[in-house]
Amino acid sequence: MTVRVLDRAGDYVSGAVVTLEVLDTTYLAVDGTGLGLIGRVPTVTTARVVAVSGSLRSDPVAFRVLPAADTIRGPTTTALTVAAADSQSAPLTTTLADLTTTAGTSAPLGARPVLYTLVFPAYADIASARALLSNDSLAATVLTASGTGSAAVVVKRRGTPQPDSAVVLATAVRGSGATVPGSPVRFVVRFQ
Repeated sequence: MTVRVLDRAGDYVSGAVVTLEVLDTTYLAVDGTGLGLIGRVPTVTTARVVAVSGSLRSDPVAFRVLPAADTIRGPTTTALTVAAADSQSAPLTTTLADLTTTAGTSAPLGARPVLYTLVFPAYADIASARALLSNDSLAATVLTASGTGSAAVVVKRRGTPQPDSAVVLATAVRGSGATVPGSPVRFVVRFQ
C-alpha cells in the first residue's frame, strides 16, 4: 500500500513515518514491511485499513479479500486447427481456480484477469500483424466469468500473406505479483 502524508498546505511531507492499522483483523493483517496487506481468510469479504502517521489518521479504506488463484488450466488439448474457409479459431479458453480453500474442491474464480499474448508469429507492430486476438490486438486482458472462472479469446487471420500457425500464451498473476501455477498455458493454432 502506498501512503503519502500531506501538510496543511497539501504538500508532501518527506520522511513521514506511516503505519497501517487493520480494523477487521479477522480478515486482514499487515505484513512484515508494515505497508503490505495479507488476507487471513480465503473468502470474499471486505476489510478496512487506516493509515497512521503521528497523530494523523486517514479515513478507513476498504479492501476486498479474495481467495488466491492456485491454478490456471487450459483444455486437455491446446492445439486447434482452423479450416481454410474460417477466419478465426475456436475460443482459447482457460479456467482460474482456488484449490485450497476447501480441500479437494476446485472452486472457479470470477472477475480475475488473464493475459493472452500472441507470441508467434512475431510482428513488429499492429499494422504488420496478419493474426490478431479477438480485441484486434496482439495482447488481451480478459476477466474470468463468475461461476465458471473461464476466460477466452479467439485468434483471427487478416490480410496476406496469412500465417500457417499462431502461438498464444495465457498467463495469470496473483495480487501479490506471483505468477499463478500453470502459467503460461500455451495454445497452438494451425490454419489450413
